[in-house]
Amino acid sequence: MPIFQTEYEKVYKAIRDAIVSGKFVPGERLPQRKLAERFGTTTITVREALRFLENDGLIVFEPKWGAMVMEITPEKIYGRYIVREALEGMAARLASQNISQAEKEELLELAKKCDTDLTGDKLTRNEKANLHFKLHEKIVNITRCEELISSIKRINLHRILLSNAYHIDWHKDRPSQHTNLIKAIISGDCDLAETTMRRHVRDGYEMEMRALEEHKKR
Repeated sequence: MPIFQTEYEKVYKAIRDAIVSGKFVPGERLPQRKLAERFGTTTITVREALRFLENDGLIVFEPKWGAMVMEITPEKIYGRYIVREALEGMAARLASQNISQAEKEELLELAKKCDTDLTGDKLTRNEKANLHFKLHEKIVNITRCEELISSIKRINLHRILLSNAYHIDWHKDRPSQHTNLIKAIISGDCDLAETTMRRHVRDGYEMEMRALEEHKKR
């Protein structure tokens, strides 16, 4: 079945992909008229798309300057991973206590797919980000804790993983790390589950920081 998108959704996705892929660099201005010409649409549509990108944390509106791509700094990366580690660490702990047998099998299969496909070259970076998010989203939903699920939605975990996927070199990822993460969660040892998830998030932070340093050297 085809997926129908409104005009602003198409523009939103096009600008978002351009930002996370590096075509629009941090600090770059995004004039609405030029974007409208580029994507063959109206400034009203572009303005609506930019508002959603602002909510995603990908752009900011500066007085007199208009929309600009959000600057990526070590401080911002550190801050979002601190919050992510705390929330996802608790998610892993709760998931280990609430997970069903069917969910254990589903998560383990998905984790093995992550370990194979994220380090390979069959998927695009966007597809890798969506696959990675799917695994983490399932872990969060298994907690059955609506407050925690809402909190993780508010930090926009999908955007963090999407940004991460475009910056890092997946080929340098640790072998079987997603499988090991899920094995810790399904073990029933909530301390092990939380510790393993926290280490997993820190690994992502370290990979993104290395990517940022490498980008500065170019």
